[in-house]
Amino acid sequence: MYAVIETGGKQYRVEVGTELEVELLDVEPGQSITLERVLLVADGAEATVGTPVVDGAAVEAEVVGGSRGDKVIAFKYRPKARRRVKKGHRQDYTVLRIADIRFGGKSAAASAPKKDAKAADRKALEEAAAKQAAEDAALAAKLNVVAEAPADKPAKKAKAKAADEAPTADEATAADEAPAETKTKGFEIFEDASGEWRWRLVASNGEPVAMSEQGFSTKAGVVKTLDVVRRNVAEAADHAEAQVAEDGSEVKGGKGFEIYEDASGGWRWRLRAANGELVAISEQGFSSKSGVVKGLDVVRRNAAAAEGHTEADASESTTDAAPKRARTKKDS
Repeated sequence: MYAVIETGGKQYRVEVGTELEVELLDVEPGQSITLERVLLVADGAEATVGTPVVDGAAVEAEVVGGSRGDKVIAFKYRPKARRRVKKGHRQDYTVLRIADIRFGGKSAAASAPKKDAKAADRKALEEAAAKQAAEDAALAAKLNVVAEAPADKPAKKAKAKAADEAPTADEATAADEAPAETKTKGFEIFEDASGEWRWRLVASNGEPVAMSEQGFSTKAGVVKTLDVVRRNVAEAADHAEAQVAEDGSEVKGGKGFEIYEDASGGWRWRLRAANGELVAISEQGFSSKSGVVKGLDVVRRNAAAAEGHTEADASESTTDAAPKRARTKKDS
């Protein structure tokens, strides 16, 4: 059953349970009111139209609260008169919830239990569907675990797979030369024998994988450089090979990692900033080009995982520190 009511100069089609905003009424939230201007009442195929209202029909509603509409701007002006008037307005509304429609001894609220029964049936179906979905998810997870479990394979297939996955000689050499690392120890700053501050990147096995190219006069200077190193390592996704000019001199490379062959025949890397200055160099040499390339991946992983820095103990020896000379009477 539904009805068409009139309030505030507007018409609304309502049913039991309908919530609607009507023009502001002098009522309080929680109060029950009766709307007597019912223009039409329909029950199934039967409909009664009022002239203008339906006699004996009434709609009961419960006051939910109040609300306000969207702001409307009213702007007026007079050209060439410097008159500008801007006003805003938000209409006040009353929110009603239809509780019952009565007409001809019938009440729409009487059919509410049937709707509640349908809602209960719907809720039961939803709960059954959720339970079945949970059981299906558990079964799928169990099947995935079984599928991921290692299965026994024939000896021939195992040998063939081992042969396919066996590393080549160059890869084995590069793997031996690349520093082993599991969990990064991080950046470490230290003062060398000449009194300058330097940094090095140390892996979890205690082996340094990168070091500073130059020394700094203050501790603050080397700490600021660590941010420059992190940023340049993160931006250097690839590497380039150093170029040699016709006269035998090296051509200064651009930003990023650069690999080169030193005078002793070993392969090393260096990291340049955007201005071409060196910010980091390799701590050790590699016997092959593939070894130094894999070493770059180790440096990238350790630099990305390194948070903050630590200061080395004064007793620790440094790789780039000059040997201290003996103290003489002349020094004192």
